[in-house]
Amino acid sequence: MGAVRNRSLERTHSKEGAFTLIELLVVIAIIAILASMLLPALSRAKQKAQATQCLSNDKQIALGYLLYANDNSDYLPLAAHEGDAAPCEWFFEISSYIAQQTSSYTNLVAKAKVVACPSAKLDTAFPSNTPAAKAYGGYGHNYIYLGYLLEEDRKKITTVTKPTETCMNGDGLDPEPGLSWWNYGYLYPPTLPPWGTSRIYPYVRHGKGGNYSWADGHVSMTSWTTMSTAKNGRKNWYYMATPNDSDP
Repeated sequence: MGAVRNRSLERTHSKEGAFTLIELLVVIAIIAILASMLLPALSRAKQKAQATQCLSNDKQIALGYLLYANDNSDYLPLAAHEGDAAPCEWFFEISSYIAQQTSSYTNLVAKAKVVACPSAKLDTAFPSNTPAAKAYGGYGHNYIYLGYLLEEDRKKITTVTKPTETCMNGDGLDPEPGLSWWNYGYLYPPTLPPWGTSRIYPYVRHGKGGNYSWADGHVSMTSWTTMSTAKNGRKNWYYMATPNDSDP
């Protein structure tokens, strides 16, 4: 009788220590609810960290611009390479200040360097057969007002009369339908659609805006609403080197 009683007690304890199917499903449901609440917070934290890293990148780019100007009679870099218009000349020209210098712009690689925004969507930006296909990291040069392609396009940093309100470089456009590789690597002012398009594309990589480096060396996250709203009667105010610059 004692042995039978002990086996009965063991079965009872075993049942008491096990989950029923309903209890297991409840636990799984609770875990799923907690995960659904946590994932958006983790996503926001990741986006914030990327935006912070991007801001740090832009600070180093700004320093590269100013060091380049200091060593080149106050002239700023150009946006694109003459001959094929690859939009990476500015990266090539400041590479010795921010990355390992290379002898040719075609050898530039943006990945894992300060010219690569961690939030940029770059996988389909430049096909492998395009000039300097690996040089685009997501940033762009203020090419209309601070120098596009030819030597005569170069601008001196000393000619910028409102340096705290003139952007030099910043978050560019991400790949999307209607854009081609030659549309990237530039900052288009608010009145000018990218070449071959008729649409003004907003710069909103980091939510409502992008990170910019300015002619006085400071950097900031600035909303597209601010960048595209007219100031002092000039819609391109934050791109113009002087208040008297004309619209493109």
